[in-house]
This record gives sequence, C-alpha cells and structure tokens, in this order.
Amino acid sequence: MTDYVEILGIRINKYNMQEAVNFIDSLIQDGKKGLVVTPNSEMIVTARKDGELARILNRADLSVPDGAGVVLASRILRNPVPERVAGFDLMQETLALAGKKGYSVYLLGAEPGIVELASEKIKERYPGIKISGTHHGFLAEGAEELILAELNKLKPDILYVGMGVPRQEKFLDKHLKEMDVKLAMTVGGSFDVLAGKVRRAPLWMQRSGLEWLYRLIQEPQRIGRMMALPVFLLLVIKQYLKERFS
Repeated sequence: MTDYVEILGIRINKYNMQEAVNFIDSLIQDGKKGLVVTPNSEMIVTARKDGELARILNRADLSVPDGAGVVLASRILRNPVPERVAGFDLMQETLALAGKKGYSVYLLGAEPGIVELASEKIKERYPGIKISGTHHGFLAEGAEELILAELNKLKPDILYVGMGVPRQEKFLDKHLKEMDVKLAMTVGGSFDVLAGKVRRAPLWMQRSGLEWLYRLIQEPQRIGRMMALPVFLLLVIKQYLKERFS
C-alpha cells in the first residue's frame, strides 16, 4: 500500500492532520523550499484540463485532501485517506506550530486591506507569532519582482499564498526557486475567512461534508463551480471500474 491515493491522475497523501503538520515541520527544518497544496474535487477536475496545474500538484511535497469529495473518492477507489485535512484548518495548525516554534510567516494574497486584516486576526489568535509581512494578491506589472525582493530580504520560514486556483499554484511554480523561504503553502480564500469577509460553515456541516452547501447558500454565484462535484464523482466511479475490470 502506497502512502498516497491517485485520484484522476492527482496524487493525494494519506496523512491525517497531525501527520501533515509533523511533515510540514520537517520540511521547514530541512529548509528545502517545500510546497504544500490542498486539492479539492473542483481543483482535480480543473487539473484534468490543465496539464500544467496537474504537474504542479503532483510535484508538491505534500498534497492533502481538502474536501469531502476527495475523501469520498478515496473510499470509492478502495484506498482511503485517514480523514479530511481541510486547507483552512491545516493553515491554522501550521500557524499554531509557527507560534510555538518561533517560525516567521508571510501572507500573500486576497484583496488590498483584507490580508492586513487577516494578519491582525492571526496576531490576536496566536500571540507572539512572527508575521514578517503581508501583500495583497492583485499584483500590477512589475510587482512580482518587488515581492520577490521583499521575501528575500525578510526570509520568512512559511509563505502562505492565497490567490485562487490555479494562479497561486502557477505563481509558486514559477517563483518558489527564487524565494528565500523554507516552505510555501497555497491557502485559497483563507485570508477572506480569517478577515471575516467570508463566514465558514458551522462545524456540524463541515463534519457532515456539507460545507459546499453552506458556501453555495452564501454565494449563489458559485452554482456553476459546484457542478464540478457530480462530474468529479462520475469520473472517479469510471476510474474505479476501469481499474477493477481492466
């Protein structure tokens, strides 16, 4: 049995939350510019059509199952992951780790003003945490070079990038080798949640695999994106049948 499950061509590590945090800690200590990604069902469907995104996801040092759909898919394929490791929760755990071990962090992404507010909320939640800097994700021409210069000056241990899929993954694939950071993690819309711009589903809905429904109620315009879930499950069933009977 491997330590990952391959779902529609994308490898997902079979770690629970604590194992993922421990592995991230080891990546930071190694200082080899580790990359952590958090695929959900929508991202995996997107990666089927975007070979560059698929390649980036499969080259990551850690890929966790961010979504009930991915957990269900692993069970359908008879190679189950231990549990859902939601990207937002993993970010919180790594922030706690950073506060405990003195790791410095940098926040890159979201709208102007939002990432700064997220930074303040993080400082309230994790007293003593070292936030090296912040920058929004709306980068004008030439801004990427300025960001790289700032990161190489500040040398944060952890870089969180929340620019949306696939922009955040492609940004890191292009620039991570030039950055003086020990670990980078894609965090999607986590800054919006931290800042209070977007509310997260109640815990019972998260545990029931219904967070997608809560987000749809909050943001009805997401209905088109939500159609990726049934497509994803149909493709997973097709993969299972092909693997079993081929």
